[in-house]
Amino acid sequence: MRKWIVGFLALLIIAAYVINSSSSALRVETALVERRDLIITVQEQGRTRARLPYTVTAPVNAYMQRTALVEGHRVDQGQALALLSLLAEDDRAEASYRASLQAAEARRRVAEASLTEAESALTRSRNEAERRERLFLDRLIGSEEVELYRQAVQVAESRQQSARSSLAAAQADIDGARARLMGRGENSESEGNLTLTAPVSGTVLSVYERGDRAVAAGTALFEISDGDALELVVDLLTQDAVRVSAGDEILISGWGRNDTLRGVVDYVEPQAFTKFSALGVEEQRVNVVGSLIQNHPALGAGYRIEAAIVVAQHEQTLTVPTSALFRRNEQWHVFVVQDGRASLRAVQIGDRNREHAQVLDGAQPGDMVILFPSDLVVEGVEVSSSES
Repeated sequence: MRKWIVGFLALLIIAAYVINSSSSALRVETALVERRDLIITVQEQGRTRARLPYTVTAPVNAYMQRTALVEGHRVDQGQALALLSLLAEDDRAEASYRASLQAAEARRRVAEASLTEAESALTRSRNEAERRERLFLDRLIGSEEVELYRQAVQVAESRQQSARSSLAAAQADIDGARARLMGRGENSESEGNLTLTAPVSGTVLSVYERGDRAVAAGTALFEISDGDALELVVDLLTQDAVRVSAGDEILISGWGRNDTLRGVVDYVEPQAFTKFSALGVEEQRVNVVGSLIQNHPALGAGYRIEAAIVVAQHEQTLTVPTSALFRRNEQWHVFVVQDGRASLRAVQIGDRNREHAQVLDGAQPGDMVILFPSDLVVEGVEVSSSES
């Protein structure tokens, strides 16, 4: 009899435990659906590079004397970079120098033609952009077409600058070839010597040759930035790049300091390229080129950066945490806490970033949604919430 009483009491204890366990509410973490400013960005690693750097080459075959220049030195336009000692001439060498002069003059003519073409293209692009601006003001075309022609103007301006640089380089080659042929020139210190000077003021980015040896004509010796101007290069997946337009803001971080620098998108290159990811997946990417609005003296060419390109902004829009969203039946859903119980609700979302998503339909301000809902969260289950 005693054993039956003990067993009966044990069963009562187990039943009470089961009843209490089944009636205990499920602990969940919740957050509010509320209005906030929502910024949508496309994020990717990028790098800085010098804008239109100059490469200084040896104009003639010569013996380059030792130079004291090192990477990072500041130089002014016209400052001496290196001294070249001209090699002994003979009839064959003189003929070669004359051919070099003719080739340099031909390159100048090509550069002049390219510059004329670039200037004509720029004028045409500006005229087309102005016409599209008027059509846009008359509401005959959309803003996307206007942005396209604005970008075309920026590309044409870059090509004009490149053509001007090519013309300057060709002229420098002509001057060097003439100096070598004559045995002296405006930059000569003495008979048989030629002084190379900086074409622009800036920083020495690379020293390819330090001297004390013979160098052939056309050998790259130095690379100099044009006034230390930097630009940003961010390679994006093509499906992300189509959302980027000229004029979009760039937020730059991860470059070594806590400051967040600001930049702006200049243009998206028209030609994409194939790149393999770290996992070996083939990707189509395209370079987005921008310029810095805020520069920092510690930031140089070739530095790694983290770029966040702002592609959309919504002021005081209704948002829900992305951690509350999940897919079911090819539609987004959330669990809303109503009267202490979980209620499944379908929602329609718009733009989203890593933390929040824009709610277009299905939720109201003040709704309490469950974050990271587990398999235990089902329709009607009693929950005990702790707001995040």
